Amino acid sequence: MLFVKLFKIIVNRVNIYFDSIGAILKMEKAPQLAEQKSNMSDILETMDFEREYSPSMWSERFPTAQEVLRHHVRRVTEASETATNQIPHKLEIEYGPTSGQKLDILGINLPDDSPILVYVHGGYWQELSREVSRYPALPLYQAKIKTVVVGYDLCPMATLAEIVNQIKSAARFVFEYAEKMGSRGVYFAGHSAGAHLVAKLLSNADFLESTVGSSRLQAAFLISGIYDLREVIHTSVNDAIQLPDEWAIPMSPQFDCYTHLQRRRTRIYILAGQNDSPTFKRQSREFYEVLHNTCLMQNMYLEIKDDMDHFDIVECFANDNNFLKNLLVHDIRKHL
Repeated sequence: MLFVKLFKIIVNRVNIYFDSIGAILKMEKAPQLAEQKSNMSDILETMDFEREYSPSMWSERFPTAQEVLRHHVRRVTEASETATNQIPHKLEIEYGPTSGQKLDILGINLPDDSPILVYVHGGYWQELSREVSRYPALPLYQAKIKTVVVGYDLCPMATLAEIVNQIKSAARFVFEYAEKMGSRGVYFAGHSAGAHLVAKLLSNADFLESTVGSSRLQAAFLISGIYDLREVIHTSVNDAIQLPDEWAIPMSPQFDCYTHLQRRRTRIYILAGQNDSPTFKRQSREFYEVLHNTCLMQNMYLEIKDDMDHFDIVECFANDNNFLKNLLVHDIRKHL
């Protein structure tokens, strides 16, 4: 009996990581444990995490999640090929020592002082690439804006901490390039996991303070981002990332400080789709609240876009007249 009491005390004190593992183990023994409703609640919570962090399951445009993903990959691939074929460019510029640390500059024939948009793709840090992420470039080129598309190593070949550092290296390259060219302003945009990476970059006050050209940073567009990793590490997403529980908070922008951006008057646009999952929309709102209430930042914007999901909210970036380009052009005209 004493052992049973001690065991119950330990169970009540374990964190969400061990709860999730325990729930999975109990699922295998469901016939013997059916009477323990609290265990079933843990199982259902874990199952909900899987669905909440599967953006393709929430789109209303196609009958199945697989069709959503196939359409997205086909759309961004075709638009990226079109942009590459129609815009003067320099590709596969190395900014670091590994094979994934390369970036592309599209619009190299634009005036030296042209604004620059730096785009960081999503894919849960384990999928997609810069080659299929050039799709924003053509509409931006027509608006006299250069596009830099950042590639990075993917999990599991790289850790998430290593990817965060790679984005910092890429940003250093871009800032120095912008300084050399005399660019009027540098903007960052990231989608999904890319929004997470841009947010982590912006939280690095020491880096921004010490990097040549960082004074040219104007604004960032965080699109359908993930800012709190405490739940997603308990889904199949983490099979490739392999992020330990103790690293969930240090790797989460939700718990970083951004007060230094207020001094710089950096604008932050936080965007999500109406047909994103409730969790993705919640994370965008909560990140906005952290910046607005805790960090006391001004120049912040939050919008949940009507009738858009996790994928067409950036697929539209390839269209001639799209809200992301228009938002960027409006910011440039107002502030530069």
